[in-house]
Amino acid sequence: MATIAAACVAGAVVIVGLALGYIDWRLFAAAAVIGVVVGVPVGIWIAHRMRATPPLPRPETAVSDPDAAQREVAPDYPRPYPPAPDQAIKPATAS
Repeated sequence: MATIAAACVAGAVVIVGLALGYIDWRLFAAAAVIGVVVGVPVGIWIAHRMRATPPLPRPETAVSDPDAAQREVAPDYPRPYPPAPDQAIKPATAS
């Protein structure tokens, strides 16, 4: 996470510098320094937050997860996203 955060901060500094018209090697050197100084602590903080957050609970019963039994047999079973509540399949009505 620290390397990703440092790269993002350095990239943002380069973009801002180029947008302001600074076209020099010192912009890239300053971006690297600012990326390391700001990005590494931010990345470490993000990693700690991610480790401290408990994972999302999985459904315990097949009633709330109808594909649970199939995944126990075949863990690679593809599971499509469920439709949104307003996209529920309505039964056909006879006219």
